[in-house]
Amino acid sequence: MRVDYALSRSSIRTMLLLVYFIVLPLAGRGIFEWNERLALVTFFALLLPMFALLRWPHTPLALMTGFIVMLVGKLAYAVTTDPLAGPDEIHYYEQVTGFERLSQFIPYAMEHFETQWMNISAYPVFGMLYMPFYKWLQLDDPLAIIWLNTVLLMLTANSAFRLNDRYFAYPMPEGSRDTFDRTLIFTLLASPSLMYMSSLFAKDVACVLLGLYGASLMLRRKWLLFIVVIAYATGLRDYAIVYTLCFYLLYTRRLKTAIGVMGAACAVIVLQIGPLGLINAGMLTVFLFISPNPINPGNWEPELLMRTAEAVLMTAVLVASVYQYARRKETRPFYTIAFILLFIYACALVLVGYVTVMGRSLEYGLGTIGDNMVRKKLPVIPLIYTICAYTFAWSGGMSILKRLKILSKSSKTVIFGRLLPSKIGSESKGGAAVER
Repeated sequence: MRVDYALSRSSIRTMLLLVYFIVLPLAGRGIFEWNERLALVTFFALLLPMFALLRWPHTPLALMTGFIVMLVGKLAYAVTTDPLAGPDEIHYYEQVTGFERLSQFIPYAMEHFETQWMNISAYPVFGMLYMPFYKWLQLDDPLAIIWLNTVLLMLTANSAFRLNDRYFAYPMPEGSRDTFDRTLIFTLLASPSLMYMSSLFAKDVACVLLGLYGASLMLRRKWLLFIVVIAYATGLRDYAIVYTLCFYLLYTRRLKTAIGVMGAACAVIVLQIGPLGLINAGMLTVFLFISPNPINPGNWEPELLMRTAEAVLMTAVLVASVYQYARRKETRPFYTIAFILLFIYACALVLVGYVTVMGRSLEYGLGTIGDNMVRKKLPVIPLIYTICAYTFAWSGGMSILKRLKILSKSSKTVIFGRLLPSKIGSESKGGAAVER
């Protein structure tokens, strides 16, 4: 009876979300034609019911705080950032203005898939996601992409939580699971990197979401749907299978497989680049945490300020992680596989960077990684913040939160307490969620 009730609530929530996905853009479109800035504010405000309909841990204050920080950051980026900040963004947007109707774009995209599937371009592939959105609402302003990307950002945070809630089974201190969940959700919602990239006319947040969703399909053994998702994700990024596999190996705790993949990645790097490639991969593994480089004064300018501050936080997380690894043997299984997976991803980026550098007839040397690696670290941001949440849980985060009286279970938020249902059908056992 309890399971049927849970399924019923889940079905109702899904139906409400589907209706909401239709009503929300239509409501925003009418305001957008009048005033685009007001439309953004209104759209963000209307995201609150959708946010509540998604499945989250029952931590109202953490969710509300993260949600507000995300919206404030998104509004700040919407005012100060040009969504067409680079050549890729401009080319993506040119499809909006170049095709008057969706019926004109679809044949172009399908022809591209059929004739160039071995060297497919991300422009028509990503267009399959945003062109229906633009043409359905009859919009032509590049700023409207923020609507779509913000929804993808929320789904990314939710997908990361659900993966950890269901499959994360690494040892944690007793009673610290809630701290882990709160920290993960808050940091993903408040991540300046995710907020910034979701404010551009770019594919990056979609890549992150597809990586998480692909890993979820692998864990649930839904192979046919996984093939469809990974094929589309590969059209967006050639190495999508790498970070998707990283998430899968993390949650299945297959350390030996991860070591084997790392060995294969090292062999490819040595054959293609030489030992210098491995050194650069090691440097990039650290750089995934500390980019943009806080030591560079230019990275503290207003445009990069929030992302550089995030790099300072990540540097502290890296140091604390090493300390916890050395101090507590219980943490070593998680940290070992997590950093192996980051190194595997770094190898993929080094190889991509090498091809880029050589294609431009530039010199490849120590510290040469490629172009725009700050952006390309985005697909493993959920893994980095999972490390952050795990480290915080082992670093006395529970007692800190109690002393500050924030993000605690005793926090009373009447609206969210009613809107966000408690978990039904699952409970925590041994640091991992167990389905009934």
